[in-house]
Amino acid sequence: MTNMREWVIAAAILMVFLLPGNIAAHEEGGSISRPLANEGPIRVYVTMGLLDVDEIDGANQSFTVNFFTEARWMDPTLAHSGPGRRIYPLREVWSPQLLFVNQQKIWPTFPAVAQVAPNGEVLLRQRVWGPFSQPLDVQDFPFDTQEFEIRVACADASTNEVLFLPDPKTSSGLAEQFSLPDWEIIDWELRFDAYRPRGSSRGVASCAFAFHAARYSSHYVWKVILPLILIVAMSWIVFWIDPRESGTQIGVATTSMLTLIAYRFMVGTAMPTVPYLTRMDYFILGSTLLVFAALMQAVITSIMANRDRLRLARWFDRCSRLVFPGIFAAIVHLSLFA
Repeated sequence: MTNMREWVIAAAILMVFLLPGNIAAHEEGGSISRPLANEGPIRVYVTMGLLDVDEIDGANQSFTVNFFTEARWMDPTLAHSGPGRRIYPLREVWSPQLLFVNQQKIWPTFPAVAQVAPNGEVLLRQRVWGPFSQPLDVQDFPFDTQEFEIRVACADASTNEVLFLPDPKTSSGLAEQFSLPDWEIIDWELRFDAYRPRGSSRGVASCAFAFHAARYSSHYVWKVILPLILIVAMSWIVFWIDPRESGTQIGVATTSMLTLIAYRFMVGTAMPTVPYLTRMDYFILGSTLLVFAALMQAVITSIMANRDRLRLARWFDRCSRLVFPGIFAAIVHLSLFA
């Protein structure tokens, strides 16, 4: 959405200047009952804007955003002679009582007021910031794409009473840039469907702003995957060391294993804390087993050499030079790309 930030800031400033005089001028009070109740569901036109995404937390299954929403509907009982819009406290007029369904702890930045035009058109604006809960499926980590949803629902109105529609006057959308460093926002959409709380068969009027984001995987490729490949390759050096040099063989294999253990402690904080294995987990687990297998191979060939079976030990080393890289290539393909 073009110049979304400037538009929101201007609206906030306008509301601050208009608020004191117009609230004081309100003497008649607003209608608390749903307007036009005998004419079917009231049409509420909605605009939503994603201003910024501060963080996506896979471990806590949440995301933190700066979000703007605007709702507009007609209430003839609030029509007045003007001039301009009047400002009413939200508790004095009927409103859809919009609630963020998946909010965790959000902070609204606009006052809880409604702007009413002379023809009875009611405008409700709010800008919120804070974390929202979102179940994430990170099995494809770090090559995953996730869907995030900010759902707004009426507190006590069914779809027969309130009908949410996209506002034809104002466009919804995204800000031009985000401060999120490790994700890319791909696309977005508005959804207008009923929300049914778990265990309830009755749906309430609802709409949602959904956006898709793809994780930047290059960070993990260069800083996690590539170093692990080098550690695994380092363990293969034992296949080129003469089996009679058992101390050198086992020393190299043990060093590779200890390096891998230290590496796993280092990258553990960057992995999502989930009760299932991700692609990265499978890759690290397979690499660990392969390094351990190289250590065992070094021990076995050293025992063979010490028992005068040097020729067989060297044959095992030659075979391992082909078998271990082949197995590792299969681990890379199956865990990261299959």
